[in-house]
Amino acid sequence: MGDNKMTKERMGRQVTSSIAMTVVLVAFSMLFASLFLGYTVFRVTSDVWPPMGFERVDLFLPMVSTLLIALSSVSFWKFQTVFIKNGHGKKQWFSLTVFLGLAFMASQVFLWRSLHAKGIYVQDGIFPSIIYSFTWVHAAHVVLAWIALFYLVPTLKAGLNIEDYENRVFNIGKFWHFLGIVWLIMFITMFLL
Repeated sequence: MGDNKMTKERMGRQVTSSIAMTVVLVAFSMLFASLFLGYTVFRVTSDVWPPMGFERVDLFLPMVSTLLIALSSVSFWKFQTVFIKNGHGKKQWFSLTVFLGLAFMASQVFLWRSLHAKGIYVQDGIFPSIIYSFTWVHAAHVVLAWIALFYLVPTLKAGLNIEDYENRVFNIGKFWHFLGIVWLIMFITMFLL
């Protein structure tokens, strides 16, 4: 009877935290959707693309950023898989995820510097302000997710009760993967098309 009560409490916590993360992701999705809508309207109504006076953003740094965030998503997935299987996360997968998140942010800084080197500043019009807005908002969310990763440090220890930490791992994983998907959409729509 006691085990049944614990199982119901555990399931209740899982449902509650899953709903909470879903609400957070929906809210963030709406933010990015509004940015995409503004970008789409501007792009469709522009006679020339990129707009007069601007050149296309070089693809090298956005491609590096895409690779880094994709690899970080894979490394987090490996960390999560090992955690569920062994009851603790492998330090190398966690460390790799943290490192790749940091490397992604460094690639964004290099992207912003390359835009500055081309004379493209946020105040130069709608086109650059859209690029900066997207990348700044996304970067702020990556920093938030990167900080959330440190909430998972206790999961690196052996002998943990998986049930106590699995909600953390799953929810932070959802947020981490969400940011990877958002970046992929940004990369395709803003830099490739």
